[in-house]
Amino acid sequence: MEAAVRIFYEKGFAGASLQDVANEVGVLKGSLYYYFDSKEDLLLRIMKESHIQSEAIFERVSAKGLDPIEELDELLRELMQWYLDNVERVAIYFNEGRRLTGERLEEVEAAGRRFEQHLYTLLARAKKSGAIGDVDLRLSIRFILGALNSVPTWHKPSAQRRLSDKAITRQFASMTIKSMSP
Repeated sequence: MEAAVRIFYEKGFAGASLQDVANEVGVLKGSLYYYFDSKEDLLLRIMKESHIQSEAIFERVSAKGLDPIEELDELLRELMQWYLDNVERVAIYFNEGRRLTGERLEEVEAAGRRFEQHLYTLLARAKKSGAIGDVDLRLSIRFILGALNSVPTWHKPSAQRRLSDKAITRQFASMTIKSMSP
């Protein structure tokens, strides 16, 4: 799967072929058809894996039983770390996801709505507790997602950086929470 991520990231979905993926993995192209019906199915699998991983973050943080603002802080840090660690997947998701059609697209859109609902539920709890101010929760979600989804445009994992990942995640969570302060 990681080979497909690299190929789709480097060549784009339209420019990549299953033959490229097979060459990268070192198998015959026909072998890939045992696992995937098409290049679009492979793209769907990449996107589904991304949702599974992000949902696991929500579940892990939620299971800790933290108060809403602590949970939000930890969730924002962990989500940002995942985005930093998965720049190629994030770029594919937002640059190539529109290539999906029909049921595949519906499946990914439903997963996106679940992601947003997790955020909405947590923000509503934080608002009810008084930990965040009287902010529009849907707009706040757009702000958070916009910041996360922009990671591939500015984060280059192999580049020399002024800030460590830990500093980035801490500042992202702090700035986000402060923007919603009462």
